[in-house]
Amino acid sequence: MDGISALATYTAIDKIEQRRSAAIASAAFTRDLNSFKTDIAKVDTLDGIFKNTKLLTTILKAYDLESSLTDIAKLKEILTSKLSDPKSLVNTQSDKRYLDLANDIDLYSGYTKIKSAAFAAKLQARLEDRYLDPRLEPQQKIQVTNSPLFKKDIADFKAAAAKIDSVDKLFKNYKLLKTVLEAYGLDSEIDKAGFIKKILTSDPSDKSSLVNRANDPRYRELALDIGLYNGVDGLKSSAFANRLQDKLAEIRFENNVEDQTPGVRAALHFRQSAPNIKTPYDILSDPALRDVVFKTFGIPLEVVRQPVESQARLLQSHIKFDKLSDPNYASRIIRQYLVLMENQPAASGNGALLDLFA
Repeated sequence: MDGISALATYTAIDKIEQRRSAAIASAAFTRDLNSFKTDIAKVDTLDGIFKNTKLLTTILKAYDLESSLTDIAKLKEILTSKLSDPKSLVNTQSDKRYLDLANDIDLYSGYTKIKSAAFAAKLQARLEDRYLDPRLEPQQKIQVTNSPLFKKDIADFKAAAAKIDSVDKLFKNYKLLKTVLEAYGLDSEIDKAGFIKKILTSDPSDKSSLVNRANDPRYRELALDIGLYNGVDGLKSSAFANRLQDKLAEIRFENNVEDQTPGVRAALHFRQSAPNIKTPYDILSDPALRDVVFKTFGIPLEVVRQPVESQARLLQSHIKFDKLSDPNYASRIIRQYLVLMENQPAASGNGALLDLFA
């Protein structure tokens, strides 16, 4: 995309991703996923999961295990066996897809994980990977995943992860740790490995734990995906390998785009995040989101020296947070940001922009 403006690049990518979103919205698996979310919220017993054939089928499709529907009793035995016991039924299955699913839902401990938003997100990602036409991805992203370097990095990750038998060994393997951190946009923090280890091994279910007090939400996302609080089984699972592969491809694609047209990566991140931004603190805790908003509304970076409450009030005076879920409103912010990135990247105090968002 050399020689193309940031706005034109963003628009081209946005059109591709809109087509992908439209395909997802009309896909049969999306209807199944919506039914799953409705049905799982009503579940209050383990039997309620295994007696609901439609719900169970959606889960098994995501893990390519539909054939297990022929023996639900055995499936229940496998998925409710103890993960931490190496001799349990789930750990002695030759088909490791059962272990991936069991790790993600942990029915031995109850049905909290299977009812979580995190599992619903994993389910959606797996269904998209299995059923969505890969040609709906931007060509530049396909080039990333097909590159010899990317394939080697994924193969090296899987080989190295398989040999890890303790959290300490993960943090002593520089290359392995760097790949994990890169996938979550945290590779620049690798020199803080000791601090990262404390965060990722803290209890994500404890609201007062370090991972839940970290300002950067990427740490919590990684902590939930890798599960180091419970050991290294999550790191070694094919579920995490697939998750890492998807995220690494996405971040390398975004970095390539950013190298060619600065500002586009932050714009794409803002678009993706906008529906979930509820308060000014969601923006202030994310450097990329903060950059988009500050530049768009001409807020000088020196404002970060003020108390965070003052910064929050300033953002509330500029942004209608209840409208960020409207793609048109978010798009107006993004487009103005990209125009400024091209024409006046150092500008500040541009009060005339406020009229655009009234």
